[in-house]
Amino acid sequence: MAGTFELSILTPEQAVFEGTVEYVEAPGSEGYFGVLANHAALITALTAGSLKARLAGGAEEKWQVSGGFFEVSNNKATVLADDVK
Repeated sequence: MAGTFELSILTPEQAVFEGTVEYVEAPGSEGYFGVLANHAALITALTAGSLKARLAGGAEEKWQVSGGFFEVSNNKATVLADDVK
């Protein structure tokens, strides 16, 4: 079983997703990047694009983000975006 970590996807209006995931792929300002459990601390800007997460158990979720910020620290990742669909 792959390691897991907590993911929160937030907009100013609501929490879009909060749960346990195995992997996240996000549209960074320098290109797409992936995050697994126990990733080194990171804060980066996001551009508009597709945000994908593999949930614990293997199911996948996908959202469109308008840009924003991505932070990972202590096995918890947070996406802050103006708009998520």
